[in-house]
Amino acid sequence: MPQRTITPTHAAAFTPLPDLGFGGVDGSMLWHNLTYSRTSGTGSYLLKMAPGASSALHAHVGAEEFLVLEGELVDFDGQIFRTGDHVQLGAGSVHTSLSPAGCRLLVTHWGRTTSARVSEMEPLN
Repeated sequence: MPQRTITPTHAAAFTPLPDLGFGGVDGSMLWHNLTYSRTSGTGSYLLKMAPGASSALHAHVGAEEFLVLEGELVDFDGQIFRTGDHVQLGAGSVHTSLSPAGCRLLVTHWGRTTSARVSEMEPLN
Protein backbone atom coordinates (compact mmCIF):
# COMPACT_ATOMS: atom_id res chain seq x y z
CA MET A 1 0.00 0.00 0.00
CA PRO A 2 1.32 3.46 -0.84
CA GLN A 3 2.40 5.79 1.95
CA ARG A 4 -0.42 8.20 1.06
CA THR A 5 -3.66 7.72 -0.82
CA ILE A 6 -5.94 10.62 -1.72
CA THR A 7 -9.54 9.98 -2.74
CA PRO A 8 -11.43 12.91 -4.28
CA THR A 9 -14.72 11.97 -2.63
CA HIS A 10 -16.71 14.58 -4.58
CA ALA A 11 -16.06 12.48 -7.70
CA ALA A 12 -16.23 9.02 -6.10
CA ALA A 13 -18.03 6.30 -8.06
CA PHE A 14 -20.67 4.50 -6.00
CA THR A 15 -21.72 0.89 -6.56
CA PRO A 16 -24.38 -1.31 -4.94
CA LEU A 17 -23.46 -2.26 -1.38
CA PRO A 18 -22.27 -5.87 -1.11
CA ASP A 19 -23.49 -8.07 1.73
CA LEU A 20 -21.53 -6.76 4.73
CA GLY A 21 -23.99 -8.13 7.26
CA PHE A 22 -26.40 -5.22 7.68
CA GLY A 23 -28.63 -5.24 4.61
CA GLY A 24 -28.87 -2.72 1.81
CA VAL A 25 -28.24 -5.30 -0.89
CA ASP A 26 -31.61 -4.38 -2.45
CA GLY A 27 -29.99 -1.35 -4.13
CA SER A 28 -31.21 1.17 -1.53
CA MET A 29 -27.62 1.64 -0.31
CA LEU A 30 -24.60 2.43 -2.45
CA TRP A 31 -20.98 2.52 -1.34
CA HIS A 32 -17.53 3.66 -2.35
CA ASN A 33 -14.90 1.53 -0.65
CA LEU A 34 -12.01 3.53 0.77
CA THR A 35 -10.13 1.00 2.92
CA TYR A 36 -12.71 -1.60 4.02
CA SER A 37 -11.52 -5.22 4.00
CA ARG A 38 -14.20 -7.91 3.81
CA THR A 39 -11.62 -10.36 5.16
CA SER A 40 -11.02 -8.50 8.44
CA GLY A 41 -14.26 -6.52 8.63
CA THR A 42 -12.27 -3.35 9.28
CA GLY A 43 -11.83 -0.13 7.35
CA SER A 44 -13.77 2.81 5.96
CA TYR A 45 -16.21 3.51 3.15
CA LEU A 46 -18.61 6.18 1.94
CA LEU A 47 -22.27 5.14 2.13
CA LYS A 48 -25.28 6.64 0.35
CA MET A 49 -28.68 5.65 1.69
CA ALA A 50 -31.66 6.35 -0.59
CA PRO A 51 -34.78 7.96 0.91
CA GLY A 52 -36.52 5.32 3.02
CA ALA A 53 -33.49 3.00 3.14
CA SER A 54 -32.87 1.10 6.34
CA SER A 55 -30.25 -1.27 7.65
CA ALA A 56 -31.13 -4.75 8.79
CA LEU A 57 -30.92 -5.45 12.50
CA HIS A 58 -27.25 -6.21 13.14
CA ALA A 59 -24.59 -6.54 15.85
CA HIS A 60 -21.12 -5.04 15.83
CA VAL A 61 -18.35 -7.48 16.70
CA GLY A 62 -15.98 -4.51 16.67
CA ALA A 63 -16.81 -0.84 17.15
CA GLU A 64 -18.37 1.28 14.39
CA GLU A 65 -17.96 5.00 13.81
CA PHE A 66 -19.70 7.18 11.28
CA LEU A 67 -19.81 10.83 10.32
CA VAL A 68 -23.03 12.13 8.79
CA LEU A 69 -21.88 14.07 5.73
CA GLU A 70 -25.36 14.97 4.50
CA GLY A 71 -28.95 14.28 5.56
CA GLU A 72 -30.31 12.51 8.62
CA LEU A 73 -30.21 8.99 10.00
CA VAL A 74 -32.63 7.73 12.67
CA ASP A 75 -31.57 4.87 14.94
CA PHE A 76 -34.01 2.25 16.28
CA ASP A 77 -34.44 4.14 19.57
CA GLY A 78 -35.50 7.39 17.86
CA GLN A 79 -32.09 9.08 18.16
CA ILE A 80 -31.60 11.34 15.14
CA PHE A 81 -28.13 11.86 13.72
CA ARG A 82 -27.78 15.01 11.61
CA THR A 83 -25.23 16.46 9.19
CA GLY A 84 -21.97 16.94 11.07
CA ASP A 85 -22.69 14.39 13.82
CA HIS A 86 -19.94 11.87 14.56
CA VAL A 87 -21.33 8.69 16.14
CA GLN A 88 -19.48 5.85 17.88
CA LEU A 89 -21.11 2.48 18.56
CA GLY A 90 -19.20 0.10 20.80
CA ALA A 91 -18.33 -3.51 20.11
CA GLY A 92 -21.34 -5.65 20.95
CA SER A 93 -23.89 -2.94 20.13
CA VAL A 94 -27.03 -4.05 18.27
CA HIS A 95 -29.13 -1.67 16.18
CA THR A 96 -30.92 -0.83 12.97
CA SER A 97 -31.18 2.60 11.32
CA LEU A 98 -33.46 4.36 8.83
CA SER A 99 -32.91 7.38 6.61
CA PRO A 100 -36.34 8.83 5.78
CA ALA A 101 -35.00 11.43 3.33
CA GLY A 102 -31.67 9.79 2.42
CA CYS A 103 -28.17 10.51 3.68
CA ARG A 104 -24.45 10.20 3.02
CA LEU A 105 -22.08 8.80 5.65
CA LEU A 106 -18.40 8.16 6.15
CA VAL A 107 -18.36 4.79 7.96
CA THR A 108 -15.49 3.02 9.74
CA HIS A 109 -15.75 -0.52 11.10
CA TRP A 110 -13.31 -1.94 13.66
CA GLY A 111 -14.64 -5.48 13.19
CA ARG A 112 -17.33 -7.45 11.41
CA THR A 113 -21.08 -7.07 11.63
CA THR A 114 -23.37 -10.05 12.15
CA SER A 115 -27.11 -10.58 12.06
CA ALA A 116 -28.93 -10.08 15.36
CA ARG A 117 -32.27 -10.76 17.02
CA VAL A 118 -34.65 -8.19 18.48
CA SER A 119 -34.17 -9.82 21.91
CA GLU A 120 -30.50 -8.71 21.79
CA MET A 121 -31.37 -5.00 21.54
CA GLU A 122 -30.60 -2.77 24.51
CA PRO A 123 -30.57 1.01 24.97
CA LEU A 124 -27.42 2.53 23.48
CA ASN A 125 -27.13 5.54 25.80
